[in-house]
Amino acid sequence: MYTRDSKFSPGNSGQGGALCTELVNLPDMTESSDTLQKLTRMITNMVASPYSDFYRTLYHVPAGSVPNIATWDDWHTVPTFTKETFLELPLREYTFVPQDKVEDVYYTSGTSGKPPAFCGWLGYAGGYDYRRAFYNFPGAILTSIKAQHRSDAFLADIGSHSLSINFDGKHLAACIRLAKAAGVDSLSVHTFTIQAIGEEMKRVGMNNDIRFIDFVGETCPLMLYLYMRETFPNAKIISFYTLSEAEGIVAVPCRALSDEEPYTIVHVNKGYHIDLVDPATGARLTPEPGTEGEVLITHLGDTKRCFPFIRYRPGDTVRVVDKACREHGTWTFTVLGKTTSDFMLVPGGQLRADEVERVLRLMPKEVTDVFEMHRYDGGTKEQPTVEVLLHVQLHDAGVDLGALAQKIQKELRVGPGRTYQQGVNEGRYATLVCVPLTKEFEDKKHRRMFKH
Repeated sequence: MYTRDSKFSPGNSGQGGALCTELVNLPDMTESSDTLQKLTRMITNMVASPYSDFYRTLYHVPAGSVPNIATWDDWHTVPTFTKETFLELPLREYTFVPQDKVEDVYYTSGTSGKPPAFCGWLGYAGGYDYRRAFYNFPGAILTSIKAQHRSDAFLADIGSHSLSINFDGKHLAACIRLAKAAGVDSLSVHTFTIQAIGEEMKRVGMNNDIRFIDFVGETCPLMLYLYMRETFPNAKIISFYTLSEAEGIVAVPCRALSDEEPYTIVHVNKGYHIDLVDPATGARLTPEPGTEGEVLITHLGDTKRCFPFIRYRPGDTVRVVDKACREHGTWTFTVLGKTTSDFMLVPGGQLRADEVERVLRLMPKEVTDVFEMHRYDGGTKEQPTVEVLLHVQLHDAGVDLGALAQKIQKELRVGPGRTYQQGVNEGRYATLVCVPLTKEFEDKKHRRMFKH
Protein backbone atom coordinates (compact mmCIF):
# COMPACT_ATOMS: atom_id res chain seq x y z
CA MET A 1 0.00 0.00 0.00
CA TYR A 2 0.98 3.62 -0.31
CA THR A 3 1.78 5.33 2.91
CA ARG A 4 -0.89 7.96 3.50
CA ASP A 5 0.98 10.63 5.45
CA SER A 6 0.14 13.42 3.06
CA LYS A 7 -1.87 14.38 0.02
CA PHE A 8 -2.08 17.04 -2.62
CA SER A 9 -3.90 20.09 -1.30
CA PRO A 10 -7.58 19.76 -2.27
CA GLY A 11 -9.27 22.50 -4.25
CA ASN A 12 -5.90 23.61 -5.61
CA SER A 13 -5.44 24.86 -9.16
CA GLY A 14 -1.71 24.58 -9.38
CA GLN A 15 -0.81 26.84 -6.44
CA GLY A 16 0.68 24.91 -3.55
CA GLY A 17 1.47 21.24 -3.59
CA ALA A 18 2.06 18.14 -1.53
CA LEU A 19 4.56 16.03 0.24
CA CYS A 20 5.19 12.76 -1.58
CA THR A 21 6.15 9.35 -0.33
CA GLU A 22 7.94 6.32 -1.67
CA LEU A 23 5.89 3.97 -3.88
CA VAL A 24 5.80 0.46 -2.42
CA ASN A 25 3.06 -1.23 -4.45
CA LEU A 26 -0.30 -0.50 -5.98
CA PRO A 27 -3.51 -0.26 -3.93
CA ASP A 28 -6.25 -2.86 -4.08
CA MET A 29 -8.23 -2.33 -7.25
CA THR A 30 -11.97 -1.71 -7.48
CA GLU A 31 -14.34 -1.41 -10.43
CA SER A 32 -12.21 1.40 -11.95
CA SER A 33 -8.95 -0.24 -10.99
CA ASP A 34 -7.33 -0.30 -14.41
CA THR A 35 -7.88 3.40 -14.96
CA LEU A 36 -6.72 4.39 -11.49
CA GLN A 37 -3.63 2.21 -11.91
CA LYS A 38 -2.78 3.89 -15.23
CA LEU A 39 -3.30 7.35 -13.73
CA THR A 40 -1.09 6.47 -10.77
CA ARG A 41 1.69 5.24 -13.01
CA MET A 42 1.28 8.24 -15.29
CA ILE A 43 1.72 10.85 -12.57
CA THR A 44 4.57 8.89 -10.97
CA ASN A 45 6.47 8.74 -14.26
CA MET A 46 5.93 12.40 -15.07
CA VAL A 47 7.05 13.62 -11.67
CA ALA A 48 10.19 11.48 -12.02
CA SER A 49 10.89 12.51 -15.65
CA PRO A 50 14.54 13.35 -16.39
CA TYR A 51 13.50 15.63 -19.27
CA SER A 52 11.20 18.14 -17.56
CA ASP A 53 10.52 19.30 -14.02
CA PHE A 54 7.19 20.88 -15.03
CA TYR A 55 5.09 18.70 -12.72
CA ARG A 56 7.66 18.69 -9.91
CA THR A 57 7.48 22.49 -9.96
CA LEU A 58 3.70 22.56 -10.30
CA TYR A 59 3.22 20.20 -7.34
CA HIS A 60 6.18 21.46 -5.28
CA VAL A 61 7.50 17.91 -5.18
CA PRO A 62 11.11 17.23 -4.10
CA ALA A 63 13.27 15.41 -6.63
CA GLY A 64 13.21 11.66 -6.05
CA SER A 65 9.74 11.59 -4.48
CA VAL A 66 6.54 10.23 -5.98
CA PRO A 67 2.89 11.22 -5.41
CA ASN A 68 0.85 9.48 -2.77
CA ILE A 69 -2.29 8.37 -4.65
CA ALA A 70 -4.07 5.27 -3.41
CA THR A 71 -7.77 6.01 -4.05
CA TRP A 72 -9.99 8.03 -6.35
CA ASP A 73 -10.42 10.55 -3.55
CA ASP A 74 -6.64 11.02 -3.62
CA TRP A 75 -6.73 11.50 -7.39
CA HIS A 76 -9.30 14.27 -7.13
CA THR A 77 -6.99 16.30 -4.91
CA VAL A 78 -4.28 16.49 -7.60
CA PRO A 79 -3.94 20.17 -8.64
CA THR A 80 -5.22 21.22 -12.04
CA PHE A 81 -3.49 23.56 -14.46
CA THR A 82 -4.43 25.73 -17.44
CA LYS A 83 -2.74 27.00 -20.57
CA GLU A 84 -1.53 30.04 -18.65
CA THR A 85 0.63 27.74 -16.53
CA PHE A 86 2.94 26.99 -19.46
CA LEU A 87 2.15 29.85 -21.82
CA GLU A 88 5.24 31.91 -20.96
CA LEU A 89 7.61 28.95 -20.59
CA PRO A 90 10.04 27.88 -23.32
CA LEU A 91 8.78 24.75 -25.11
CA ARG A 92 11.74 22.70 -23.86
CA GLU A 93 10.66 23.19 -20.23
CA TYR A 94 7.45 21.21 -20.71
CA THR A 95 8.69 18.64 -23.21
CA PHE A 96 8.95 15.16 -21.70
CA VAL A 97 11.01 13.52 -24.45
CA PRO A 98 14.48 14.28 -25.86
CA GLN A 99 14.33 17.40 -28.03
CA ASP A 100 15.48 15.52 -31.14
CA LYS A 101 12.39 13.27 -30.91
CA VAL A 102 9.94 16.15 -31.44
CA GLU A 103 8.65 15.92 -35.03
CA ASP A 104 6.03 18.69 -35.13
CA VAL A 105 5.20 21.84 -33.19
CA TYR A 106 1.56 22.86 -33.13
CA TYR A 107 0.06 26.02 -31.70
CA THR A 108 -3.35 26.94 -30.35
CA SER A 109 -5.66 29.23 -32.30
CA GLY A 110 -5.68 32.18 -29.91
CA THR A 111 -9.44 32.53 -30.37
CA SER A 112 -9.86 33.42 -26.70
CA GLY A 113 -7.80 36.57 -27.26
CA LYS A 114 -4.77 35.20 -25.43
CA PRO A 115 -1.45 34.44 -27.14
CA PRO A 116 -1.16 31.01 -28.77
CA ALA A 117 0.51 28.20 -26.84
CA PHE A 118 3.06 25.94 -28.52
CA CYS A 119 3.26 22.19 -27.99
CA GLY A 120 5.42 19.50 -29.51
CA TRP A 121 4.07 16.34 -31.15
CA LEU A 122 5.80 13.05 -31.88
CA GLY A 123 4.07 12.77 -35.25
CA TYR A 124 1.14 10.57 -36.22
CA ALA A 125 0.05 8.40 -33.30
CA GLY A 126 -3.16 6.95 -34.72
CA GLY A 127 -6.49 7.93 -33.25
CA TYR A 128 -8.59 8.01 -36.43
CA ASP A 129 -9.85 4.43 -36.18
CA TYR A 130 -13.28 5.66 -35.09
CA ARG A 131 -13.89 6.77 -38.70
CA ARG A 132 -14.03 3.18 -39.88
CA ALA A 133 -17.36 2.68 -38.10
CA PHE A 134 -18.89 5.36 -40.33
CA TYR A 135 -17.17 5.06 -43.73
CA ASN A 136 -14.75 2.85 -45.71
CA PHE A 137 -12.90 5.63 -47.62
CA PRO A 138 -12.76 4.40 -51.20
CA GLY A 139 -11.88 7.90 -52.43
CA ALA A 140 -9.54 10.73 -51.45
CA ILE A 141 -9.94 12.99 -48.39
CA LEU A 142 -9.95 16.78 -48.44
CA THR A 143 -8.43 17.76 -45.11
CA SER A 144 -7.63 20.92 -43.17
CA ILE A 145 -6.84 19.04 -39.95
CA LYS A 146 -3.23 19.35 -38.80
CA ALA A 147 -1.43 17.88 -40.61
CA GLN A 148 -1.91 16.22 -44.00
CA HIS A 149 0.50 13.35 -43.29
CA ARG A 150 -1.77 12.14 -40.48
CA SER A 151 -4.63 11.54 -42.93
CA ASP A 152 -2.21 9.86 -45.34
CA ALA A 153 -1.05 7.58 -42.53
CA PHE A 154 -4.65 6.78 -41.59
CA LEU A 155 -5.47 5.77 -45.16
CA ALA A 156 -2.38 3.57 -45.26
CA ASP A 157 -3.35 1.99 -41.93
CA ILE A 158 -6.70 0.84 -43.31
CA GLY A 159 -5.15 -0.45 -46.55
CA SER A 160 -6.53 2.31 -48.76
CA HIS A 161 -4.59 3.38 -51.84
CA SER A 162 -6.28 6.79 -51.83
CA LEU A 163 -4.61 10.04 -50.85
CA SER A 164 -5.40 13.21 -48.96
CA ILE A 165 -5.64 16.69 -50.44
CA ASN A 166 -4.66 19.56 -48.17
CA PHE A 167 -7.22 22.35 -47.89
CA ASP A 168 -5.91 25.72 -49.11
CA GLY A 169 -8.25 28.51 -48.09
CA LYS A 170 -6.20 31.18 -49.88
CA HIS A 171 -6.56 29.39 -53.22
CA LEU A 172 -9.96 27.84 -52.67
CA ALA A 173 -11.13 27.50 -56.29
CA ALA A 174 -7.91 25.75 -57.36
CA CYS A 175 -8.03 23.56 -54.25
CA ILE A 176 -11.56 22.34 -55.00
CA ARG A 177 -10.75 21.70 -58.66
CA LEU A 178 -7.85 19.54 -57.50
CA ALA A 179 -10.14 17.78 -55.03
CA LYS A 180 -12.58 16.94 -57.82
CA ALA A 181 -9.80 15.66 -60.09
CA ALA A 182 -8.43 13.52 -57.25
CA GLY A 183 -11.81 11.91 -56.57
CA VAL A 184 -12.41 13.37 -53.13
CA ASP A 185 -15.51 11.87 -51.52
CA SER A 186 -14.92 12.82 -47.88
CA LEU A 187 -14.03 15.89 -45.83
CA SER A 188 -11.94 16.11 -42.67
CA VAL A 189 -12.09 19.83 -41.99
CA HIS A 190 -12.53 22.61 -39.44
CA THR A 191 -16.01 23.94 -38.74
CA PHE A 192 -15.27 27.40 -40.10
CA THR A 193 -14.21 26.06 -43.53
CA ILE A 194 -17.37 24.07 -44.33
CA GLN A 195 -19.50 26.77 -45.94
CA ALA A 196 -16.69 28.07 -48.11
CA ILE A 197 -15.91 24.50 -49.26
CA GLY A 198 -19.59 23.78 -49.85
CA GLU A 199 -20.18 26.83 -52.01
CA GLU A 200 -17.13 26.08 -54.17
CA MET A 201 -18.05 22.41 -54.49
CA LYS A 202 -21.53 23.40 -55.67
CA ARG A 203 -19.91 25.57 -58.34
CA VAL A 204 -17.94 22.64 -59.75
CA GLY A 205 -20.78 20.17 -59.27
CA MET A 206 -19.17 17.77 -56.79
CA ASN A 207 -21.13 18.42 -53.59
CA ASN A 208 -23.34 15.36 -54.20
CA ASP A 209 -20.21 13.19 -54.41
CA ILE A 210 -19.33 13.79 -50.74
CA ARG A 211 -20.27 10.76 -48.64
CA PHE A 212 -18.60 11.58 -45.32
CA ILE A 213 -17.82 14.72 -43.28
CA ASP A 214 -15.70 14.69 -40.12
CA PHE A 215 -15.33 18.19 -38.68
CA VAL A 216 -13.73 19.76 -35.63
CA GLY A 217 -13.50 23.23 -34.10
CA GLU A 218 -16.03 25.55 -32.56
CA THR A 219 -19.51 24.29 -31.79
CA CYS A 220 -21.74 23.63 -34.79
CA PRO A 221 -24.86 25.84 -34.89
CA LEU A 222 -28.09 24.37 -36.22
CA MET A 223 -27.79 26.63 -39.27
CA LEU A 224 -24.50 24.95 -40.23
CA TYR A 225 -25.89 21.45 -39.71
CA LEU A 226 -28.84 22.29 -41.96
CA TYR A 227 -26.43 23.76 -44.51
CA MET A 228 -24.40 20.54 -44.56
CA ARG A 229 -27.53 18.40 -44.82
CA GLU A 230 -28.76 20.45 -47.82
CA THR A 231 -25.41 20.96 -49.55
CA PHE A 232 -24.07 17.42 -49.03
CA PRO A 233 -27.28 15.33 -49.10
CA ASN A 234 -25.41 12.01 -49.39
CA ALA A 235 -22.93 12.59 -46.56
CA LYS A 236 -22.81 11.03 -43.12
CA ILE A 237 -21.75 13.80 -40.70
CA ILE A 238 -19.69 13.26 -37.56
CA SER A 239 -17.45 15.37 -35.35
CA PHE A 240 -14.81 14.83 -32.68
CA TYR A 241 -13.39 16.82 -29.76
CA THR A 242 -9.73 17.69 -29.38
CA LEU A 243 -7.24 20.48 -28.64
CA SER A 244 -4.17 21.51 -30.59
CA GLU A 245 -2.10 21.18 -27.43
CA ALA A 246 -3.46 17.72 -26.52
CA GLU A 247 -1.42 15.70 -29.04
CA GLY A 248 -4.25 13.44 -30.11
CA ILE A 249 -8.03 13.14 -30.25
CA VAL A 250 -9.56 13.50 -26.81
CA ALA A 251 -13.11 12.30 -27.54
CA VAL A 252 -14.52 10.49 -30.57
CA PRO A 253 -17.99 10.45 -32.13
CA CYS A 254 -20.53 8.23 -30.42
CA ARG A 255 -22.96 8.54 -33.32
CA ALA A 256 -23.52 10.63 -36.44
CA LEU A 257 -25.39 13.94 -36.37
CA SER A 258 -29.07 13.59 -37.25
CA ASP A 259 -32.21 15.68 -37.51
CA GLU A 260 -33.18 14.33 -34.08
CA GLU A 261 -29.74 15.12 -32.60
CA PRO A 262 -28.18 17.85 -34.81
CA TYR A 263 -25.17 18.34 -32.55
CA THR A 264 -21.93 16.56 -31.76
CA ILE A 265 -22.09 13.69 -29.25
CA VAL A 266 -18.77 12.15 -28.23
CA HIS A 267 -17.25 9.78 -25.70
CA VAL A 268 -13.75 9.72 -24.24
CA ASN A 269 -11.12 8.24 -26.57
CA LYS A 270 -8.87 5.41 -25.51
CA GLY A 271 -5.66 6.75 -24.02
CA TYR A 272 -7.45 9.63 -22.26
CA HIS A 273 -9.25 10.16 -18.99
CA ILE A 274 -11.72 12.99 -18.36
CA ASP A 275 -12.85 14.33 -15.01
CA LEU A 276 -15.92 16.56 -14.81
CA VAL A 277 -15.85 19.46 -12.34
CA ASP A 278 -17.90 22.48 -11.34
CA PRO A 279 -16.30 25.45 -13.18
CA ALA A 280 -16.79 27.78 -10.22
CA THR A 281 -15.63 25.57 -7.33
CA GLY A 282 -13.63 22.79 -8.98
CA ALA A 283 -15.77 20.22 -7.12
CA ARG A 284 -16.04 16.79 -8.70
CA LEU A 285 -19.25 16.09 -10.67
CA THR A 286 -20.79 12.73 -11.54
CA PRO A 287 -21.56 12.33 -15.26
CA GLU A 288 -25.35 12.03 -15.08
CA PRO A 289 -27.52 13.04 -18.08
CA GLY A 290 -28.05 16.79 -18.11
CA THR A 291 -25.09 17.54 -15.83
CA GLU A 292 -23.05 20.51 -17.02
CA GLY A 293 -19.45 20.95 -16.02
CA GLU A 294 -15.91 21.71 -17.11
CA VAL A 295 -13.62 18.96 -18.37
CA LEU A 296 -10.19 18.06 -17.01
CA ILE A 297 -8.04 16.06 -19.43
CA THR A 298 -5.40 13.48 -18.53
CA HIS A 299 -3.34 11.25 -20.81
CA LEU A 300 -3.42 7.66 -19.59
CA GLY A 301 0.15 6.94 -20.65
CA ASP A 302 -0.65 4.25 -23.25
CA THR A 303 1.15 6.31 -25.88
CA LYS A 304 4.34 8.34 -25.41
CA ARG A 305 3.70 12.07 -25.83
CA CYS A 306 5.76 15.25 -25.80
CA PHE A 307 3.64 16.89 -23.12
CA PRO A 308 1.45 14.40 -21.25
CA PHE A 309 -1.44 16.20 -19.53
CA ILE A 310 -2.43 15.51 -15.94
CA ARG A 311 -5.75 17.16 -15.00
CA TYR A 312 -5.36 19.87 -17.64
CA ARG A 313 -8.15 22.44 -17.62
CA PRO A 314 -8.73 23.63 -21.21
CA GLY A 315 -11.74 25.75 -20.24
CA ASP A 316 -14.46 23.81 -22.11
CA THR A 317 -17.94 23.40 -20.62
CA VAL A 318 -19.87 20.27 -21.63
CA ARG A 319 -23.27 18.73 -21.00
CA VAL A 320 -23.61 14.99 -20.32
CA VAL A 321 -25.96 13.30 -22.81
CA ASP A 322 -25.89 9.61 -21.79
CA LYS A 323 -24.76 7.92 -18.61
CA ALA A 324 -24.10 4.78 -20.68
CA CYS A 325 -24.81 5.11 -24.40
CA ARG A 326 -26.39 2.24 -26.33
CA GLU A 327 -23.53 2.17 -28.85
CA HIS A 328 -20.52 1.93 -26.52
CA GLY A 329 -21.80 1.65 -22.95
CA THR A 330 -19.92 4.73 -21.75
CA TRP A 331 -20.93 8.27 -20.80
CA THR A 332 -21.20 10.77 -23.62
CA PHE A 333 -21.23 14.54 -23.81
CA THR A 334 -21.66 17.52 -26.10
CA VAL A 335 -19.49 20.63 -25.86
CA LEU A 336 -21.43 23.79 -25.00
CA GLY A 337 -18.56 26.25 -25.40
CA LYS A 338 -15.67 27.97 -23.71
CA THR A 339 -16.22 28.51 -20.00
CA THR A 340 -14.76 32.02 -20.03
CA SER A 341 -16.06 33.31 -23.36
CA ASP A 342 -19.34 31.49 -24.06
CA PHE A 343 -20.71 32.11 -20.54
CA MET A 344 -20.84 35.64 -19.08
CA LEU A 345 -22.04 36.52 -15.60
CA VAL A 346 -24.54 39.37 -15.30
CA PRO A 347 -26.36 40.66 -12.21
CA GLY A 348 -28.92 38.04 -11.27
CA GLY A 349 -27.81 35.42 -13.77
CA GLN A 350 -25.70 34.44 -16.73
CA LEU A 351 -25.67 34.99 -20.48
CA ARG A 352 -24.97 31.71 -22.30
CA ALA A 353 -24.14 31.11 -25.94
CA ASP A 354 -26.21 27.91 -26.07
CA GLU A 355 -29.21 29.77 -24.64
CA VAL A 356 -28.89 32.53 -27.27
CA GLU A 357 -28.84 29.79 -29.94
CA ARG A 358 -31.98 28.24 -28.46
CA VAL A 359 -33.88 31.51 -28.58
CA LEU A 360 -32.80 32.37 -32.12
CA ARG A 361 -33.99 28.95 -33.28
CA LEU A 362 -37.49 29.94 -32.17
CA MET A 363 -37.48 32.58 -34.93
CA PRO A 364 -36.39 30.64 -38.06
CA LYS A 365 -38.17 32.94 -40.51
CA GLU A 366 -36.25 35.98 -39.28
CA VAL A 367 -32.78 34.82 -38.24
CA THR A 368 -30.37 31.89 -38.14
CA ASP A 369 -28.72 30.78 -34.91
CA VAL A 370 -25.41 32.35 -35.93
CA PHE A 371 -24.66 35.41 -33.81
CA GLU A 372 -22.13 37.57 -32.04
CA MET A 373 -22.97 39.10 -28.65
CA HIS A 374 -21.19 42.09 -27.12
CA ARG A 375 -21.76 42.91 -23.45
CA TYR A 376 -20.89 46.35 -22.00
CA ASP A 377 -21.08 47.92 -18.57
CA GLY A 378 -23.28 51.00 -18.74
CA GLY A 379 -25.39 53.25 -16.60
CA THR A 380 -23.94 55.24 -13.73
CA LYS A 381 -21.85 54.44 -10.65
CA GLU A 382 -24.96 54.66 -8.54
CA GLN A 383 -27.10 52.68 -10.99
CA PRO A 384 -24.93 50.40 -13.20
CA THR A 385 -26.62 48.51 -16.01
CA VAL A 386 -25.69 45.76 -18.43
CA GLU A 387 -25.87 46.72 -22.10
CA VAL A 388 -26.04 44.00 -24.76
CA LEU A 389 -25.57 44.41 -28.50
CA LEU A 390 -26.55 41.28 -30.42
CA HIS A 391 -25.33 40.85 -34.01
CA VAL A 392 -27.71 38.44 -35.77
CA GLN A 393 -27.68 36.79 -39.19
CA LEU A 394 -30.89 37.86 -40.91
CA HIS A 395 -32.95 35.87 -43.40
CA ASP A 396 -34.66 39.06 -44.55
CA ALA A 397 -33.04 42.51 -44.59
CA GLY A 398 -36.46 44.01 -43.94
CA VAL A 399 -36.82 42.48 -40.47
CA ASP A 400 -37.83 45.02 -37.79
CA LEU A 401 -34.73 44.83 -35.56
CA GLY A 402 -36.41 46.64 -32.67
CA ALA A 403 -39.30 44.20 -32.59
CA LEU A 404 -36.89 41.29 -32.96
CA ALA A 405 -34.86 42.47 -29.96
CA GLN A 406 -38.04 42.72 -27.89
CA LYS A 407 -38.97 39.12 -28.75
CA ILE A 408 -35.49 37.87 -27.94
CA GLN A 409 -35.23 39.55 -24.54
CA LYS A 410 -38.60 38.14 -23.51
CA GLU A 411 -37.46 34.59 -24.33
CA LEU A 412 -33.79 34.78 -23.32
CA ARG A 413 -33.20 33.10 -19.96
CA VAL A 414 -30.44 34.30 -17.66
CA GLY A 415 -31.26 31.73 -14.98
CA PRO A 416 -33.86 29.13 -14.03
CA GLY A 417 -37.22 30.82 -14.38
CA ARG A 418 -35.62 34.22 -15.00
CA THR A 419 -35.47 36.14 -18.30
CA TYR A 420 -33.49 39.06 -19.66
CA GLN A 421 -36.77 40.98 -19.78
CA GLN A 422 -37.08 40.79 -16.00
CA GLY A 423 -33.67 42.38 -15.67
CA VAL A 424 -34.80 45.18 -17.99
CA ASN A 425 -37.95 45.69 -15.92
CA GLU A 426 -35.81 45.94 -12.76
CA GLY A 427 -33.46 48.49 -14.34
CA ARG A 428 -30.46 46.12 -14.15
CA TYR A 429 -30.19 45.59 -17.92
CA ALA A 430 -30.60 48.04 -20.76
CA THR A 431 -33.02 47.09 -23.53
CA LEU A 432 -31.40 44.56 -25.88
CA VAL A 433 -30.26 45.98 -29.22
CA CYS A 434 -30.04 43.89 -32.41
CA VAL A 435 -27.94 44.75 -35.47
CA PRO A 436 -27.24 42.73 -38.64
CA LEU A 437 -24.25 40.37 -38.60
CA THR A 438 -22.29 41.30 -41.71
CA LYS A 439 -19.26 38.98 -41.50
CA GLU A 440 -18.67 36.71 -44.46
CA PHE A 441 -16.88 33.37 -44.43
CA GLU A 442 -13.61 33.68 -42.53
CA ASP A 443 -10.66 31.31 -42.66
CA LYS A 444 -10.35 31.20 -38.89
CA LYS A 445 -12.27 30.38 -35.74
CA HIS A 446 -14.47 33.09 -34.34
CA ARG A 447 -15.74 33.97 -30.89
CA ARG A 448 -19.45 34.43 -30.27
CA MET A 449 -19.48 36.40 -27.00
CA PHE A 450 -17.39 39.36 -25.93
CA LYS A 451 -17.22 41.29 -22.68
CA HIS A 452 -15.97 44.87 -23.07
